[in-house]
Amino acid sequence: MLIGTSSSAHQVEGNDKNTDWWHFEMNRRLPYKSGSGCMQYTYYKKDIHIMKKLKLNAYRFEINFSRVMPSPGIINMGAIKYYKNLIKELKNAGIEPIPTLWHYTLPLWFYNIHGFERRENFTYFIKYVDSLLKNDLDVKYILTINEPVIYASKAYLSREYPPFRRSYIMFNRVLNNILLLHNQVYDILKANGYTVSFANNFMEFKSDAIFYPVAKSLDYLFNQRPLLQTRFDFIGINYYKTIDAMRFLASKINKSKKKIWFVDPRGIGRIAEREYKLFKKPIMITENGVDTLDDNYRIKFINEHFSELMKAKKSGVPVLGYLHWSFLDNFEWNFGYNKNFGIVGFDNETKRRIIKPSAFALRDIALKYGKQR
Repeated sequence: MLIGTSSSAHQVEGNDKNTDWWHFEMNRRLPYKSGSGCMQYTYYKKDIHIMKKLKLNAYRFEINFSRVMPSPGIINMGAIKYYKNLIKELKNAGIEPIPTLWHYTLPLWFYNIHGFERRENFTYFIKYVDSLLKNDLDVKYILTINEPVIYASKAYLSREYPPFRRSYIMFNRVLNNILLLHNQVYDILKANGYTVSFANNFMEFKSDAIFYPVAKSLDYLFNQRPLLQTRFDFIGINYYKTIDAMRFLASKINKSKKKIWFVDPRGIGRIAEREYKLFKKPIMITENGVDTLDDNYRIKFINEHFSELMKAKKSGVPVLGYLHWSFLDNFEWNFGYNKNFGIVGFDNETKRRIIKPSAFALRDIALKYGKQR
């Protein structure tokens, strides 16, 4: 099995200046600045050394669209060289590189021409993908996009992400466009021999009998619709929580402040079993993690979720791997550096990595279930 961690470019690379997120961080439309952050763009070799020390055999990371194509149609060969070096270092360390091609942020120029709102802009993303293929993207697995429903809902319904609009029509258009783009990219990558999917955020929606139709509708929107509209070789599952459907609805209608979610390790196994039953494709847990300062709780979280995943595997679900979110404490979108998801912390002044006890809990799983390449 693949046992490792996940990340995204804007959250770990540092100084991601050519993006819509950086632009709105600077003009204070977004509440926090990502700044130099963990500087993995600079210190990736040190991070890979730690991963190897922890016996991890997989790392999911983002190839940054904004770095590779800094202006319309122009390819930055320096950025491509960086990601090729990253992949080479990972493979030399016995770690499977699993790139994601897009994870929330847009090149600022792409944002300025309305991003995924317009299908004519797909040509730029396709050229970005082609530039990677022309330069020998030496990986087996590729994830095209990350959490399309979450992105579209936060950008076009709740107004938490750029462009901060509230329009169900635009939400639906952008979601459909992203899923269509995935299919186009899937076909290109598949023709070149890659094993391809995308990472979807799966949530269990719980309810009593009265609110069952609400739970069913939410399940379709967040969990099933993206898969029903796309092609994929395996199911990429980001799983964090179970949602109380009644409280979720109340939070949208009357702004109720009651907690709408809870941690349920059994959910990861139930979702894996259900999605395999529906689509007959292998499962990869592409994200699973918890924000906490209590690392003993993180250890408990990791062990309980992995145990439930193994129960699903024993029941017949083909599980490709488990990727924990995240390797580093990093920039967390609307919360800045006030969230702690990492199995490794870092000193903001010196950038020194601080390995937490939970890292060794994941190492123990890797020793038992994973094997470095």
